[in-house]
Amino acid sequence: MDRRSFTLAALAATALPARAQEAWPARPVKIIVSFAPGSGNDIIARQLAPKLGEALGQTFIVENRAGGGGLIGTEAVVRAAPDGYTIGLGTSSQLVMNPALIAKLPFDIERDLAMIGLVSRTQMVLAARRDGPADLRALVARAKAAPGKLTYGSGGNGSISHIVGESFARSAGVELLHVPYKGNGPAMQDLAGGQIDLVWDGFSSAAPMMKAGQIRILAVSGERRNPLYPDVPTFAEGGVPDYEAYTWNCLMAPRGVPRPIVERLNRELNRALEHPEIRQRFDTYGAENLVGSTPEAADAFGAAQRARWVPAVRAMGIRTD
Repeated sequence: MDRRSFTLAALAATALPARAQEAWPARPVKIIVSFAPGSGNDIIARQLAPKLGEALGQTFIVENRAGGGGLIGTEAVVRAAPDGYTIGLGTSSQLVMNPALIAKLPFDIERDLAMIGLVSRTQMVLAARRDGPADLRALVARAKAAPGKLTYGSGGNGSISHIVGESFARSAGVELLHVPYKGNGPAMQDLAGGQIDLVWDGFSSAAPMMKAGQIRILAVSGERRNPLYPDVPTFAEGGVPDYEAYTWNCLMAPRGVPRPIVERLNRELNRALEHPEIRQRFDTYGAENLVGSTPEAADAFGAAQRARWVPAVRAMGIRTD
């Protein structure tokens, strides 16, 4: 090897470790959202992105990969390079319901994904047409008197709004007719128009329509009423005590992202969740802020949710085709 070749080789050898050990993040970070722009998940990601960007000195870009009930976006996170430049906003639909509904996922949740931290848990409400039953007890009585006549819309077969509707029917001992839509938004519009009777959604979507007199909200899940909507009773108060309906979110990454990056993301996520603006917006949505979780706590939470819900959802016999 001549002197010039030797010098170039030596320079390349010394440059490689520097590149491999560059400070993270050295370029923009992508947050993949597995649902459409404007969805609740998308809104949460777009609230967190600038806070993370400010703290870490890089742009956090939200990229929507909708489809397959969250399957497409989840797989995009799984297949991404484990370098900290692609993370995802995970949801109960992706991390709990899909494993229950899809017999052969193209990945393994616990093997292929690493949790960064929990974000929020949102209790769902039962929205009803404005000229329907005035409260939950009246609704249950009508459903029992006419099995299969009352309709409920959902975001599609196997969606969270479908599953919690089926779970309610079992808990209340009634039979409802499911009407799937391509998203909860169209279902809520048809509810306001009187084409269907019920939809399960969150306060973020249902409360403005309730205030406008377009729909009623009959009940909210959880142990207590939401302080921002104190006139909405819980399901237990309405006579269905053993019923829960909620969604939750987390930040996740491909398995193999270096631990220091995961820990740094976790710290900055929790700092973002402490921000008064984030707290106020979550309160408006009726979302419980899950600030303070560790990666290990997020892993354990997801595993516990799967242990609880996967057998129950499979027992419902829901088909996604």
